[in-house]
Amino acid sequence: MHNMLRCRRGSAAFATVVALVPLIGFMALGAEGGSWYVTKQRAQNAADAAAYSGGLWLACSLSPSICPADTQSMDYRGKQFAAQNAFCNAGDGTAYPGRRCTSLPSGTSQAVTIAAVGADSVRATVTQTQPAYLAKVLGLSTVTIGATATAQVKILANPCVLTLSDPLAFQGSTTVQAQKCGLSSNSTQSNSLNFTGNGLDVSKAGAISGQGDCHDNGGGQCSKAITFAPPVPDPLSGLNTLMSALKTSSFTGSSCNTTAQPTAYDATHKCYNDVGNGANKFNFGNTTYNLNGVYFFNGNVTIGGSTVITGTATIILMPGSSLTINGNPIIKLTALSTVTTAQVPAALASVVGLMSNLLIYDPEKTTGNQSVKISGSSDSFFTGITYLPNADVVYQGSTVSATCVEVIAKGVTLSGNSNFDNSGCAASSKIVSQYVRLVQ
Repeated sequence: MHNMLRCRRGSAAFATVVALVPLIGFMALGAEGGSWYVTKQRAQNAADAAAYSGGLWLACSLSPSICPADTQSMDYRGKQFAAQNAFCNAGDGTAYPGRRCTSLPSGTSQAVTIAAVGADSVRATVTQTQPAYLAKVLGLSTVTIGATATAQVKILANPCVLTLSDPLAFQGSTTVQAQKCGLSSNSTQSNSLNFTGNGLDVSKAGAISGQGDCHDNGGGQCSKAITFAPPVPDPLSGLNTLMSALKTSSFTGSSCNTTAQPTAYDATHKCYNDVGNGANKFNFGNTTYNLNGVYFFNGNVTIGGSTVITGTATIILMPGSSLTINGNPIIKLTALSTVTTAQVPAALASVVGLMSNLLIYDPEKTTGNQSVKISGSSDSFFTGITYLPNADVVYQGSTVSATCVEVIAKGVTLSGNSNFDNSGCAASSKIVSQYVRLVQ
């Protein structure tokens, strides 16, 4: 017996067992903490999705002209996407399509709240309260795991220049003055915004954004650019189908048969202007024209030389027609603020609302390296929207705008020594550029 009491065999195993008890407890507590971390990550994913969805809803609310109407509320959209990430309020599990909420263990509950923060942000808060197990030794009976995310709607300076698919290019010594409106490119190319001039000055331009990347020749202009931005919707795309189907037979008055002045379409003159040098065909010559109304042209329109054009008008080029402006003409045109059904053929009656502030429309496609070139006297200005959805436009020379010119085209190049002056343009009347981002 004495020898047994003095025997040390097994003492290390006993000490190990004693030491393992708290070690196993801490390991189990760590495992419980690890499960909390996983739940936290899942909650954050749900909060991010809910906030971003609410932000998209808010973006459409702020700019209803570019978003389809949503019959649901911001609260619904946020909770819908939280439910799709397995977080729901009690009783909400069956309320949303795509939901992934399941029955929760006893004592476990979830909560989702969606709230507006100021005028441009949405905050989503997601929590899950559940029983504590081994953590009870630390005095915790339950633990609440939560996550918060905030989405902000960022509205860029509404662009007064928009390219629909080709790059927005700046060449030569172009000066851009558009302090209150921006320039945007929907090109996805690596040179969506392309700065290649050595004497460029875009310091007085608003936001310059592109759906693709930016390229410059080392001048540092890309530092001003917002790249990989969402596409800007074409606000006038609703015109294209009807305008492209326009025919001479759409005019009950046929050709206007004039050689002196173009004729505006109205209740008396339901005709179009034929362009050419033949008998009874109109062509701009080296004289002065004052335009007032909506004018339809069929043929290749050239404005050059010492031509002077003034007035308030909307110029529509019919399919197959083209426009060239060169030399040093003086063009001082302002678009009609409102176009009525009496000023267009019946085929266009349903889209007159889109024609407000429209100055020039040309649906014709260009091929190869062809483009519509607009140059002229420094006295010229175009106040209104120049819309060429299928053509690349080159502004060169000293063409400026005394008030506000908006350009929507397949591609746009500002080149030469042009002074593209939109300092009088507060913002686009139709184009809206915005995006939603998570800020927290």
